[in-house]
Amino acid sequence: MSKSLFYQFNSALDMCFRLHFDKHSDKKNHETDNSHIIKSLSAKSNLKDFAHDFAAYIKQEYSVKLIKDITPQMCENYIKSKYDTCSLKTIKCYQSNLLKLQKCASTAFHIPKLDFSVSIDESKIEKIETIKQYSFTNEEMQKILSAPRQCESLSALRLAYDLGLRVGSLSRIEVRQINFQNNTLLVYKDKGNRSRTLHFNEDTAKFLRQQIRGKQAQDKLFNVRPGSINTYLRRRVIACSIKNESGQYKTGVHSIRKLAAENFHARNGNDLGKTMKMLGHNEDRKSLEDTYLHSKK
Repeated sequence: MSKSLFYQFNSALDMCFRLHFDKHSDKKNHETDNSHIIKSLSAKSNLKDFAHDFAAYIKQEYSVKLIKDITPQMCENYIKSKYDTCSLKTIKCYQSNLLKLQKCASTAFHIPKLDFSVSIDESKIEKIETIKQYSFTNEEMQKILSAPRQCESLSALRLAYDLGLRVGSLSRIEVRQINFQNNTLLVYKDKGNRSRTLHFNEDTAKFLRQQIRGKQAQDKLFNVRPGSINTYLRRRVIACSIKNESGQYKTGVHSIRKLAAENFHARNGNDLGKTMKMLGHNEDRKSLEDTYLHSKK
């Protein structure tokens, strides 16, 4: 297992995938444990998306290179990093995904003591069920971005507003991914291990030139972690008293991503395919239209 952490997870998932596995017969079989087997293409795709995000977190936070070195505490901290932006339903799905990754990796690479089990503090995430449905307005974003002091997290939020980037992507961008000749940004191996190229306007180009001043090609565009970006955003939201109609503070970079999608959609003739491509989703994901384009304000 000398490859990258995601490569290891990806290999384990491929090894445990059975396209025509008989699920009905398996339910009657009480002697063999087949809980590591992945039984559908959609399940494998979802697990790979999750594994990419999880591997990126573990690598960035702990510099771990091998699956066998991942500890339960690392998994616990990964789940806690999602408390501010995910619903209880999503958190429980992540908890289940971690156990599935554990079973697949343990079986594929013969690591019997691998433990990705985590506990969830539901009291800290119960309000996210409603607040995650909201996006910011353009007026609210202007308030957030008008902070009196500049910092890396504020700059990251500015780019999220311009290009609709995920918080994890913001923290991974390197200077060499920016092309000023074509005014494009390469979002390299985003969620689901998919890369895409985004176009930016001259205002964003000017901002990016200021941001990279004094940096080398392999330097990070923003020297800040995803959790710090979301924490800073929440502080700005509280300072600006940006709330929904129920009096809850709007929060989460994903709410900025929704607003960026709305703005992009309007500028590009309401072309859903283009909007989904900009967000990094499959162009035919019409099911995501309500999620991104009809959010509560």
